Amino acid sequence: MIYMASTKISEGKTIGEITTLLAKYGASGIVTQYENGKAIGLAFSIKYLDSELFFKLPVRYQPVLAAMRKDKHTPKRLCNEDQARRVAWRQILRWIEAQLALISVGMVDIKGIFMPYLMLSKDETLYERLEKTKFPMLQK
Repeated sequence: MIYMASTKISEGKTIGEITTLLAKYGASGIVTQYENGKAIGLAFSIKYLDSELFFKLPVRYQPVLAAMRKDKHTPKRLCNEDQARRVAWRQILRWIEAQLALISVGMVDIKGIFMPYLMLSKDETLYERLEKTKFPMLQK
């Protein structure tokens, strides 16, 4: 079965939990991003030296829904967009909790954990730029 496929916890509750965690670890200006009235991600900033670093963390439910539909152990009644959204948000929460556990013991800092999601421009994260340019620093 897909991890947390049967969750009944609403997107809104999960978004609140994520926001609380990010704020506890230094994020500010946390905003839920919406498209067509549906939450699609979070944007937040972190103070660094004399400036702010801006991050965008997308939550993509479509791959979750596809995985749920392929999974023989996920009941078909759960294979719908609303459930996939709940699952995707819960999975992001668990991922963030795991990352913050590393921060809490000093293994990494919050900037390093979220670096792929650093906004380089209004519409592009560091990871998106590197992917688009085929990771030039890795080419010999």
